[in-house]
Amino acid sequence: MARNENNQRQLKGYYGFQKKYPSRRGERPIHESRKAKKRERIRIALFCVFLCCLFVGVFIFAKFCYNLSTRPLDNNVIEEAPVVTADNLGTVRATYLPNDILDDIDKINEFLRTAKDNGFNSVLIDFKTQEGILTYNSDLMTYSGTEKIVKIDSSILDRIKLNGFLILGRIYCFEDTIAPQRLNAYVYEDTEKTRIWFDDSAITGGKVWLDPTNSRATNYIASVIDEVTSLGVDCIYLDSVQFPESRTGAVPVYTSDDTTLNRNFVLMKFIEKAVKSANGRPVILGFPSECADGGNMEKWGGTLFDTPAHICSPILESPANSDFISFIENSYLVYNDKAQNNFSTVKVIPTIKNPIENQDFYEKIASSRAESYIIIP
Repeated sequence: MARNENNQRQLKGYYGFQKKYPSRRGERPIHESRKAKKRERIRIALFCVFLCCLFVGVFIFAKFCYNLSTRPLDNNVIEEAPVVTADNLGTVRATYLPNDILDDIDKINEFLRTAKDNGFNSVLIDFKTQEGILTYNSDLMTYSGTEKIVKIDSSILDRIKLNGFLILGRIYCFEDTIAPQRLNAYVYEDTEKTRIWFDDSAITGGKVWLDPTNSRATNYIASVIDEVTSLGVDCIYLDSVQFPESRTGAVPVYTSDDTTLNRNFVLMKFIEKAVKSANGRPVILGFPSECADGGNMEKWGGTLFDTPAHICSPILESPANSDFISFIENSYLVYNDKAQNNFSTVKVIPTIKNPIENQDFYEKIASSRAESYIIIP
């Protein structure tokens, strides 16, 4: 039978050189294995799981944002006061707050009201007195003397701060009659260290001092500064940063050859240690105006006008034949102008001693060009 070459029926098939073949689901690879089909099903399943997880995640995030936006504000949140630093200290107008009224809330409140009326925004409190007494509960040293001392605690400091006042913590450094015996850090009269030096005769109540060259003395004062800072004071005020002055017949001795002793270097290193112990709080260095004007080789080895301390505070006393307010104003401007050439100490806040206790004095000094000042008895 002859082959019908004119058959019009379209035949569908595939050959070995073809990569795909027709099927009900479309063209599929000829050599597709069962493993490939299984992988494809797994990919589809994983994609579906991913879409479900994405939906759940978006839903949870949207729900969180909604709850956050509709949550009522907590009115009981108390914002902590910012830490005072040398950069944000601003104007300081401080008055001395005596220790003997700190145990009476009414007296404290009355004192703060009067201080605010007189233009003050800060108070100066003794945390280590001129005798060496620590006026707070310290782990370093206790005091069991007969003199009544009110222990400063957080409730007292919080009350002062709630009234809007900064707290300047004054610390007498090397002028100390208690710590030398506890630390064995006396100033002596001889190189053999057999005779303890006193700043006056025993009849007139001479007192001992801490030795500025003794590391036990400087470490102790640095620890006091660290404790006082931890209590929450805003500034540290250092007093009696000096070598004691010799008297007739009693010359302090520190080394085997004091002619080579660099007293200024010793005090500078101590102030540097004190600044580190203040933990970022501004350190004010108080000293007689003599120290700023020219200095004294025996007391300071020169001058302490420019030190690692942030602020220096020359003590100003009323001149004999001059207006006190004008004297304060002029000294403030001269000292601050001089401080512009300093390397470390860049600001001067004078300490004013024995002011005239009347309203007229406070009104005049508040309106003077002396922006900052510290007034002590």
